[in-house]
Amino acid sequence: MNENRCAPVLSVIIPVLHLNRPVNAKRFFMPKYTIREVLHDLRKHVTMSVEVIVICNGNDPELIEFVRTHESIDKYCLNSVNAGVARSWNMGAQMAEGAALCFLNDDVAVGAGALEALYDALMSAPEIGQVGPTGARWKGAEHDRFVGEDRAEDADAIAGYCFMVREDLYRRLGGFDVAYSPAGFEEIDLSFAIRRAGFRCVVVPKLALHHYHHHGVSAYRSEIRYLSQVIDTVTLHERNKAYFKAKWGIVDVA
Repeated sequence: MNENRCAPVLSVIIPVLHLNRPVNAKRFFMPKYTIREVLHDLRKHVTMSVEVIVICNGNDPELIEFVRTHESIDKYCLNSVNAGVARSWNMGAQMAEGAALCFLNDDVAVGAGALEALYDALMSAPEIGQVGPTGARWKGAEHDRFVGEDRAEDADAIAGYCFMVREDLYRRLGGFDVAYSPAGFEEIDLSFAIRRAGFRCVVVPKLALHHYHHHGVSAYRSEIRYLSQVIDTVTLHERNKAYFKAKWGIVDVA
């Protein structure tokens, strides 16, 4: 996939927990995407020099063998436990050699020109620190409204299913806050940190990207096992929201 493995322009980092994603019973009729399809998309549609880094958090032998042997995966890490999203992204970034880091979910369809357009936007001005296909304005610790749906526009936070960050800025900020483990708010937290450091978070609209989120862990109430712990998704959301508010000094207004 990558003929110039020594000098990738872009590092694509993908955490994966399942090779065959469990079905959300309430959305059984919705199509689902897996790491198989994502890797196919990257191979077919991405023309720039990239390296693909996969962080494997699942212990299914079939998944492990898939990650170890797939020709489109340039680097990988096999974890004996689910390390969570923030730690997985940080692990991938530690192996990355690209000038930009693309954090990509394993349920996102990537079409022609999408990653190239994001990269070009990220590098178009030195004050731009993060880009993605979707972003929003936030009020306190709540999503307020989407922005950038028709034109490139600054956002308070970029959605977490696909986004790019300058590699040097990521390292300057110290990466993702693992206190949000296993998942939730870590990407919003990074956007806040990027803007606090004086950089812009910009939405690049109308890209050939589609997030098949209906069968993801956050789409329904379930238990998540990570490290030596178990937490359900509702409790996790409330815990991480409270931590986010405390960290950023957000006070509820009646």
